[in-house]
Amino acid sequence: MNNTLRTRLLSILFIFGLGIYALFPSIRYLLLNEDAKNNLSKDEIAYYESKSIKQGLDLKGGIYIVLEVDLPQLISSLAKNKDKNFDRFLDELSKEYTNNSADFFTVFEEKAEEQNLKLPRYFISYGKTKEQIIEQLDLQSTDSINRIIEIIQNRVDQFGVSEPTIQKQGNNRVVVELAGIQDSERARELLQSTALLELMIVKDVESTNTIVRQIDNLTSAANDTEEDNVDQLFNSDASANNDLGFSSLLIAVSGSDLAVSSNNLPALKNILSQESVQQVLDATGSLFLTGNSPETLINDFGEEEEVYLLYHLVDNAELTGGVIEDAQMRLSQSGVSAGQATVQVEMNNEGSREWSRITGVNINKRIAIVLDRKVHMAPVIRSQIFGGGTVIEGMDSIQEAEDIAIVLRAGALPVPVTIVDQRVVGPSLGADSVNAGTSSIMIGLLLIVLFIVFYYRASGLIASFSLMWTLILLLGVLALLEATLTLPGIAALILTVGMSVDANVIIFERIKEELRNGKSVRSAIDSGYERAITTIVDANLTTGIAAAVLYQYGSGPIKGFATVLFWGIIVSMFTAIIVTRFVFDFITSRKNIEKLSI
Repeated sequence: MNNTLRTRLLSILFIFGLGIYALFPSIRYLLLNEDAKNNLSKDEIAYYESKSIKQGLDLKGGIYIVLEVDLPQLISSLAKNKDKNFDRFLDELSKEYTNNSADFFTVFEEKAEEQNLKLPRYFISYGKTKEQIIEQLDLQSTDSINRIIEIIQNRVDQFGVSEPTIQKQGNNRVVVELAGIQDSERARELLQSTALLELMIVKDVESTNTIVRQIDNLTSAANDTEEDNVDQLFNSDASANNDLGFSSLLIAVSGSDLAVSSNNLPALKNILSQESVQQVLDATGSLFLTGNSPETLINDFGEEEEVYLLYHLVDNAELTGGVIEDAQMRLSQSGVSAGQATVQVEMNNEGSREWSRITGVNINKRIAIVLDRKVHMAPVIRSQIFGGGTVIEGMDSIQEAEDIAIVLRAGALPVPVTIVDQRVVGPSLGADSVNAGTSSIMIGLLLIVLFIVFYYRASGLIASFSLMWTLILLLGVLALLEATLTLPGIAALILTVGMSVDANVIIFERIKEELRNGKSVRSAIDSGYERAITTIVDANLTTGIAAAVLYQYGSGPIKGFATVLFWGIIVSMFTAIIVTRFVFDFITSRKNIEKLSI
């Protein structure tokens, strides 16, 4: 073997070795039975899963979720100088849009014209005419939805899902596909959470007692109403209370905290939602929020009772989550909470300065850490805090702390979203797709090999050898790039097999033409490859451009198809032009062949 052939052989072996190395974890993990997988540690499982070829939703199973953006809420947040007429307009708009298939802003415009709503009064900063305002609001909604998609993408990326499908559907919906996720409840919380972090001062006991008495006076007046109205106000859960006042639903707990029984929580929320109660709260600049999760207390009867802590807060956040720079899950190292999961929050320079000011002027006051309108904790400020660091406690598990850290890092959604459709694709269905795809590849591969060997004889065996390595290298590239294999990706694999054979067919036909022209075997091989390369490159280049465009503008399964197709083109050209050429050159260099089996 001459030096040129030896160099080419070493280069080919290196590339093949790299492909096998990249593919080895996938093969190793695939060959493990269930008992062997159960004996693996979490680190070992994480290693194999990270190095193995990723599978899409249609192959591995997972969750399909459709989120709907609350456009009426977005409009409400953009409006200024809102009044009862505007709130009533939004309520009616929301109901009509729900039952209407038309574009949201078409319904918005029709409803505003119907009610003779003066839009410049509420959206003066968006233009002077109705048309200008609606146009700007439409642009704002588009920007908000794009921001929502970006935030959800960031959350999912940190969640550890490979190549999720996240795309806009219509003008107010986002479709999310998460492969390999079976915990639907956790996925819901991760995607749906607005991640609105607020730091709010807790009102003192005297203010709380005053507001409770005021609400008590309002709700006690319900005693004089008809019984049906009372039942409607309190629901069945509260109808058993003898005293219909607000205070009758409250429980005094240790310190200065209040609580409400889980059974009475709907009744309490109904009272707080009353217009008269809201007016009292607005006048005093306060609101009531419950704790993040229920707690267990021993009631007067010596029985365990599930309650939610109730906090009376200043209805104006001292600081919001917009200043958060980083958030990480940490295990507490000291105090009564040692070993419990917490979230360590770091703020930017602006947040650090503001946090220092807030803690400096509110020493000995309590400050509530509120996430999505639920209080996680309300510690007392003992001293001024510098550096912009704080800790959120009150997590039920490490998983909850990790998820909260994820959504805080990704940022808050600009507008709430609701889940309107959710489907779980079971792993068994995904396994059926894998089996069907594998069977189709094997059958297609077998038929192609039989045909090419029958038609091209010994040269067909060389092409079959090249075809086998095409598949191995392509799968190795997918594993190395941590790409996701989908059902359309399997289709691209089959297409790659056909393209690889097609390249070899072009080369073989060119060689046969040169042999018919009377050239020697060695000369025919050289001329055949030289003539075929241009055709092969041109044909594959156009397909490669199409694959690149699909990858750039496609999503989910389409992107998976484009990925496999693009790299399949490159690998098939390598094996057809380089590998098979080396095999022919190696054979002809060892002995003088006068006739080629082709």
